[in-house]
Amino acid sequence: MANTKRLMVGLLLISISSFGQGSTGAIAPSLSANSNTLVTRMPDARGWSDPAMNHNALLRDKLGDGVYVLIGTYKVMGSPYLFGQRRNADIFTPKEKAYNLNINYNTYNQEVEFYSTSNPVAPLIKEAGEVDSFTLKQDLESGITKDLKFVYGAQIGSTEKAYFQVLQTGSRYSLYKRYKSDLGYPSGNYGQADLRQFDLFSDYFYYDAETKKLKKVKLNLSSIIKEFKGIKDVTPVANSDAFSANPEGTLIKVINYLNS
Repeated sequence: MANTKRLMVGLLLISISSFGQGSTGAIAPSLSANSNTLVTRMPDARGWSDPAMNHNALLRDKLGDGVYVLIGTYKVMGSPYLFGQRRNADIFTPKEKAYNLNINYNTYNQEVEFYSTSNPVAPLIKEAGEVDSFTLKQDLESGITKDLKFVYGAQIGSTEKAYFQVLQTGSRYSLYKRYKSDLGYPSGNYGQADLRQFDLFSDYFYYDAETKKLKKVKLNLSSIIKEFKGIKDVTPVANSDAFSANPEGTLIKVINYLNS
Protein backbone atom coordinates (compact mmCIF):
# COMPACT_ATOMS: atom_id res chain seq x y z
CA MET A 1 0.00 0.00 0.00
CA ALA A 2 1.05 3.58 -0.55
CA ASN A 3 1.37 4.64 3.06
CA THR A 4 5.11 4.93 3.65
CA LYS A 5 4.67 4.81 7.40
CA ARG A 6 2.72 1.55 7.43
CA LEU A 7 3.63 -0.62 10.36
CA MET A 8 5.45 -3.75 9.23
CA VAL A 9 4.11 -6.86 10.86
CA GLY A 10 6.43 -8.51 13.32
CA LEU A 11 7.19 -9.00 16.98
CA LEU A 12 10.34 -9.80 18.84
CA LEU A 13 9.17 -12.14 21.60
CA ILE A 14 11.09 -12.37 24.85
CA SER A 15 9.79 -14.73 27.56
CA ILE A 16 6.46 -14.98 25.70
CA SER A 17 5.43 -18.22 24.08
CA SER A 18 2.86 -17.25 21.45
CA PHE A 19 0.48 -14.60 20.14
CA GLY A 20 -2.29 -14.47 17.56
CA GLN A 21 -1.39 -13.48 14.02
CA GLY A 22 -2.18 -9.91 12.91
CA SER A 23 -2.86 -8.37 9.54
CA THR A 24 -0.66 -6.11 7.46
CA GLY A 25 -0.01 -2.81 9.15
CA ALA A 26 -1.12 -3.94 12.60
CA ILE A 27 0.56 -5.03 15.77
CA ALA A 28 0.07 -8.77 15.67
CA PRO A 29 -1.21 -9.63 19.18
CA SER A 30 -4.26 -7.99 20.63
CA LEU A 31 -3.68 -6.73 24.13
CA SER A 32 -5.21 -8.94 26.78
CA ALA A 33 -8.59 -8.18 28.22
CA ASN A 34 -6.87 -6.73 31.26
CA SER A 35 -5.21 -4.12 29.07
CA ASN A 36 -8.57 -2.75 28.04
CA THR A 37 -9.59 -2.32 31.66
CA LEU A 38 -6.36 -0.63 32.60
CA VAL A 39 -7.20 2.17 34.97
CA THR A 40 -5.85 5.53 33.85
CA ARG A 41 -4.02 7.69 36.36
CA MET A 42 -6.09 10.56 37.64
CA PRO A 43 -4.63 14.08 37.39
CA ASP A 44 -2.38 14.92 40.31
CA ALA A 45 -2.36 18.04 42.44
CA ARG A 46 -0.62 20.01 39.71
CA GLY A 47 -3.79 19.98 37.62
CA TRP A 48 -5.11 18.46 34.42
CA SER A 49 -3.22 15.91 32.36
CA ASP A 50 -4.14 14.31 29.06
CA PRO A 51 -5.99 11.02 29.73
CA ALA A 52 -4.97 9.47 26.39
CA MET A 53 -1.29 10.14 27.05
CA ASN A 54 -1.64 8.78 30.58
CA HIS A 55 -3.29 5.62 29.33
CA ASN A 56 -0.78 5.00 26.55
CA ALA A 57 2.11 5.56 28.96
CA LEU A 58 0.60 2.98 31.31
CA LEU A 59 0.21 0.55 28.44
CA ARG A 60 3.87 0.96 27.55
CA ASP A 61 4.88 0.38 31.17
CA LYS A 62 2.66 -2.68 31.38
CA LEU A 63 4.06 -4.22 28.20
CA GLY A 64 7.58 -3.54 29.45
CA ASP A 65 10.57 -4.49 27.32
CA GLY A 66 9.35 -7.96 26.36
CA VAL A 67 7.28 -7.06 23.31
CA TYR A 68 8.34 -4.86 20.42
CA VAL A 69 6.75 -3.80 17.17
CA LEU A 70 9.15 -4.01 14.23
CA ILE A 71 9.15 -0.86 12.10
CA GLY A 72 11.89 -0.96 9.51
CA THR A 73 15.09 -1.68 11.43
CA TYR A 74 13.69 -0.43 14.76
CA LYS A 75 12.26 -2.38 17.67
CA VAL A 76 9.55 -0.10 19.04
CA MET A 77 8.18 -0.35 22.57
CA GLY A 78 4.62 0.48 23.56
CA SER A 79 1.47 0.92 21.51
CA PRO A 80 0.50 3.45 18.82
CA TYR A 81 -3.21 2.82 19.48
CA LEU A 82 -5.08 5.61 21.23
CA PHE A 83 -6.35 4.25 24.55
CA GLY A 84 -5.12 0.81 23.50
CA GLN A 85 -6.75 -1.79 21.28
CA ARG A 86 -10.35 -2.93 20.82
CA ARG A 87 -12.12 0.26 21.79
CA ASN A 88 -15.88 0.26 21.31
CA ALA A 89 -16.76 2.72 18.56
CA ASP A 90 -19.02 3.80 15.70
CA ILE A 91 -17.37 4.39 12.32
CA PHE A 92 -18.63 6.17 9.21
CA THR A 93 -17.33 5.87 5.67
CA PRO A 94 -18.67 7.45 2.47
CA LYS A 95 -20.69 4.29 1.81
CA GLU A 96 -21.20 2.61 5.18
CA LYS A 97 -22.12 3.16 8.80
CA ALA A 98 -21.19 0.68 11.51
CA TYR A 99 -22.10 0.84 15.17
CA ASN A 100 -20.60 -0.72 18.28
CA LEU A 101 -17.53 -2.18 16.60
CA ASN A 102 -14.23 -2.86 18.29
CA ILE A 103 -11.60 -0.67 16.65
CA ASN A 104 -7.95 0.32 16.97
CA TYR A 105 -7.05 3.91 16.14
CA ASN A 106 -3.41 3.93 15.09
CA THR A 107 -1.93 7.36 15.83
CA TYR A 108 1.35 6.48 14.12
CA ASN A 109 0.03 5.89 10.60
CA GLN A 110 -3.54 7.21 11.09
CA GLU A 111 -5.16 3.94 10.11
CA VAL A 112 -8.42 2.73 11.63
CA GLU A 113 -8.58 -1.02 12.21
CA PHE A 114 -11.81 -2.79 13.04
CA TYR A 115 -13.07 -6.21 14.04
CA SER A 116 -16.34 -7.87 13.09
CA THR A 117 -17.98 -11.28 13.27
CA SER A 118 -16.24 -12.25 10.05
CA ASN A 119 -12.81 -11.07 11.30
CA PRO A 120 -12.84 -11.43 15.11
CA VAL A 121 -9.07 -11.95 15.50
CA ALA A 122 -7.20 -10.10 12.76
CA PRO A 123 -8.61 -6.60 12.13
CA LEU A 124 -9.48 -5.19 8.75
CA ILE A 125 -7.72 -1.91 7.99
CA LYS A 126 -8.95 1.40 6.66
CA GLU A 127 -6.16 3.70 5.53
CA ALA A 128 -6.20 7.37 6.46
CA GLY A 129 -9.11 9.02 4.67
CA GLU A 130 -11.10 5.87 3.99
CA VAL A 131 -13.08 6.60 7.17
CA ASP A 132 -14.85 9.97 7.31
CA SER A 133 -15.32 9.94 11.07
CA PHE A 134 -15.47 7.65 14.08
CA THR A 135 -16.52 7.94 17.69
CA LEU A 136 -14.79 6.22 20.59
CA LYS A 137 -17.40 5.35 23.20
CA GLN A 138 -17.20 6.38 26.84
CA ASP A 139 -15.07 4.05 28.97
CA LEU A 140 -14.38 5.51 32.40
CA GLU A 141 -11.91 2.81 33.43
CA SER A 142 -9.72 3.68 30.46
CA GLY A 143 -9.98 7.43 31.02
CA ILE A 144 -12.53 8.07 28.25
CA THR A 145 -14.93 10.21 30.26
CA LYS A 146 -17.29 10.87 27.35
CA ASP A 147 -17.73 9.86 23.71
CA LEU A 148 -14.82 11.17 21.60
CA LYS A 149 -15.59 12.07 17.99
CA PHE A 150 -12.85 12.21 15.36
CA VAL A 151 -13.17 13.60 11.83
CA TYR A 152 -10.80 13.28 8.90
CA GLY A 153 -8.73 16.41 8.23
CA ALA A 154 -10.11 17.07 4.74
CA GLN A 155 -13.51 17.77 6.27
CA ILE A 156 -12.19 20.75 8.21
CA GLY A 157 -9.80 22.19 5.65
CA SER A 158 -6.63 20.30 6.52
CA THR A 159 -4.41 18.73 3.87
CA GLU A 160 -2.80 16.49 6.48
CA LYS A 161 -3.67 12.82 6.33
CA ALA A 162 -4.81 12.67 9.95
CA TYR A 163 -7.88 12.54 12.16
CA PHE A 164 -8.87 15.38 14.46
CA GLN A 165 -10.83 15.06 17.69
CA VAL A 166 -13.79 17.43 17.89
CA LEU A 167 -13.42 19.32 21.18
CA GLN A 168 -15.94 22.12 20.63
CA THR A 169 -18.07 23.46 17.81
CA GLY A 170 -19.69 26.86 17.51
CA SER A 171 -21.38 29.36 15.22
CA ARG A 172 -18.03 30.65 13.97
CA TYR A 173 -15.17 28.95 15.81
CA SER A 174 -14.63 25.26 16.41
CA LEU A 175 -11.80 23.54 18.27
CA TYR A 176 -9.98 20.35 17.30
CA LYS A 177 -7.19 18.21 18.69
CA ARG A 178 -4.84 16.00 16.72
CA TYR A 179 -3.01 13.03 18.21
CA LYS A 180 0.16 11.73 16.62
CA SER A 181 2.74 9.12 17.60
CA ASP A 182 6.40 9.45 16.70
CA LEU A 183 9.33 7.14 17.33
CA GLY A 184 11.31 8.38 20.32
CA TYR A 185 14.23 7.14 22.39
CA PRO A 186 13.40 5.17 25.56
CA SER A 187 14.47 7.16 28.60
CA GLY A 188 15.61 4.10 30.53
CA ASN A 189 17.65 2.25 27.92
CA TYR A 190 20.46 3.73 25.84
CA GLY A 191 22.33 0.50 25.14
CA GLN A 192 20.46 -0.56 22.01
CA ALA A 193 20.81 1.67 18.97
CA ASP A 194 17.80 0.08 17.28
CA LEU A 195 15.45 0.49 20.27
CA ARG A 196 12.65 3.09 20.09
CA GLN A 197 9.32 3.77 21.77
CA PHE A 198 6.01 5.25 20.64
CA ASP A 199 5.75 8.82 21.94
CA LEU A 200 2.25 10.27 21.79
CA PHE A 201 1.83 14.00 21.12
CA SER A 202 -1.16 16.29 20.66
CA ASP A 203 -1.74 19.62 18.92
CA TYR A 204 -4.69 22.01 18.92
CA PHE A 205 -6.36 23.71 15.96
CA TYR A 206 -9.30 26.04 15.56
CA TYR A 207 -11.49 26.42 12.51
CA ASP A 208 -12.92 29.80 11.53
CA ALA A 209 -16.16 29.33 9.59
CA GLU A 210 -15.92 32.89 8.30
CA THR A 211 -12.48 32.54 6.73
CA LYS A 212 -12.90 28.78 6.21
CA LYS A 213 -9.38 28.18 7.51
CA LEU A 214 -7.94 25.79 10.06
CA LYS A 215 -5.14 27.21 12.19
CA LYS A 216 -2.87 25.66 14.78
CA VAL A 217 -2.75 27.29 18.22
CA LYS A 218 -0.17 26.73 20.95
CA LEU A 219 -1.44 25.50 24.27
CA ASN A 220 0.06 28.23 26.43
CA LEU A 221 -1.68 31.24 27.93
CA SER A 222 0.28 34.02 26.24
CA SER A 223 -0.14 32.43 22.80
CA ILE A 224 -3.89 32.02 23.28
CA ILE A 225 -4.36 35.63 24.37
CA LYS A 226 -2.19 36.89 21.50
CA GLU A 227 -3.91 34.68 18.92
CA PHE A 228 -7.36 36.11 19.57
CA LYS A 229 -6.59 39.67 20.71
CA GLY A 230 -7.68 41.08 17.35
CA ILE A 231 -11.05 39.41 17.73
CA LYS A 232 -11.85 39.63 21.42
CA ASP A 233 -10.17 40.09 24.79
CA VAL A 234 -10.27 36.56 26.19
CA THR A 235 -8.69 37.30 29.59
CA PRO A 236 -12.07 37.09 31.38
CA VAL A 237 -11.97 33.32 30.77
CA ALA A 238 -8.26 32.75 30.05
CA ASN A 239 -6.14 33.64 33.06
CA SER A 240 -3.17 32.03 34.76
CA ASP A 241 -5.21 30.25 37.44
CA ALA A 242 -7.66 28.74 34.96
CA PHE A 243 -4.88 27.76 32.57
CA SER A 244 -2.79 26.13 35.31
CA ALA A 245 -5.78 24.09 36.49
CA ASN A 246 -6.87 22.92 33.04
CA PRO A 247 -5.25 24.32 29.86
CA GLU A 248 -7.43 22.32 27.45
CA GLY A 249 -10.59 23.22 29.34
CA THR A 250 -9.53 26.89 29.28
CA LEU A 251 -9.06 26.77 25.51
CA ILE A 252 -12.54 25.29 25.14
CA LYS A 253 -13.91 28.15 27.27
CA VAL A 254 -12.13 30.62 25.00
CA ILE A 255 -13.80 29.13 21.92
CA ASN A 256 -17.20 29.31 23.60
CA TYR A 257 -16.49 32.91 24.67
CA LEU A 258 -15.54 33.88 21.11
CA ASN A 259 -18.79 32.38 19.85
CA SER A 260 -20.93 34.19 22.43
